[in-house]
Amino acid sequence: MSDARPDLPLAPEYPVELTVNGTRLATFLCTPEHLDDLAAGNLFTRGSLVDPGQIRTLGACPDLRIVAVTTRTPLGEESLGLSRVIASGCGAGLEFSEDFKNAPALPEGFSVELSSLRARARAMFEAAVQYRRTGGMHCASLAGRDGRTCVREDVGRHNAVDKVIGRGFLDRWDFPTCCLLTSGRIAADMILKAAAAKIPVVVSRSIPTTTAYEIARLRGITVVGRIESKDPILYTRPERIIR
Repeated sequence: MSDARPDLPLAPEYPVELTVNGTRLATFLCTPEHLDDLAAGNLFTRGSLVDPGQIRTLGACPDLRIVAVTTRTPLGEESLGLSRVIASGCGAGLEFSEDFKNAPALPEGFSVELSSLRARARAMFEAAVQYRRTGGMHCASLAGRDGRTCVREDVGRHNAVDKVIGRGFLDRWDFPTCCLLTSGRIAADMILKAAAAKIPVVVSRSIPTTTAYEIARLRGITVVGRIESKDPILYTRPERIIR
């Protein structure tokens, strides 16, 4: 007899294989929804893709747990890296190196009202259907200055971030005028993803890790923690936030 209990709250997590030009690149442990966004966001933030026009085909089959990408020209092996498992837990979404210390900081010029960030966070949580159903999911939101919003959910925080960045990449959002919001603790790989996309503001209802804080400080990214509290914490580059 099966031990499955469909009446119990469970966070959906399954292995999904990512292939690029016929070669298996990685296996995501993720929630198998919006897999096209997940693949595009992961390839973009790791530097394998720089423009959506490079993509010839992008197809996902949640039932078979496969997402396949083909490109118009071959991608460099160095940017693709070795085939690996990308777990749903923290710190697994991006290769980490010390290169961020020498990378240029994001430019100034973008600002956003704190009240707007609060409203965006509320809207994100209201849209997080699976979180309300299971209590065990994460969500992320990409909020544009033009009013556009994209919300995605996943069992992994960095997967949810990849999904919203991937959708923004495919739709050619203006990342330097966007804010990235997340439900969970801000880990180092999440700040690296924001830096790769040149997103200047990262917001969470939780707090950043020490390494995430250091990367944000060096890359000139504004980090806002505890956005739902009475007095949110402005960790880095507070001048972008209008109170």
